[in-house]
Amino acid sequence: MGKYEKIGWWLTIIISGLILFSVFLAPLFYNRQPTLSAFIYLLYSPLCHQQPSRSYFIFGHQLAVCSRCLGIYAGFFLSALIYPIWKRKLTGWISSRPMLIIVSAIPMGIDFFSNLLGIASSPLWIKTISGVIWSAIIPFFWFKAISELADRLSTKF
Repeated sequence: MGKYEKIGWWLTIIISGLILFSVFLAPLFYNRQPTLSAFIYLLYSPLCHQQPSRSYFIFGHQLAVCSRCLGIYAGFFLSALIYPIWKRKLTGWISSRPMLIIVSAIPMGIDFFSNLLGIASSPLWIKTISGVIWSAIIPFFWFKAISELADRLSTKF
């Protein structure tokens, strides 16, 4: 990894880690820092429906996002975290197949529409795993874009 790629990787890990970590902070701060807790819930509200029946709870308080969104945030963060290990083996293969973004979304789509249409009501762990499957692919495209941007920046400076 070049200088700009490393910076991009670190920024991605820090930001996505904060986003994931904050999901757990909201319920943990619920009693001690209710204003901060409410602010965190508010930050996630435009991104997630936050329905209690579709969310995990910690210490009796709901996480800041539903189980599927938790899977999306966790999948992205974990995949980005281990990206340097898998970079050589998988990046070219995955990033040359953009259809993988759609294919990896199929389990999430099936789960979503079967719940929406009342065909099935999947447990929270299925929603979480379907989110992880989709979002774990995204960093390979994200870091490819960062690499291309880094190449352009390095030629200009």
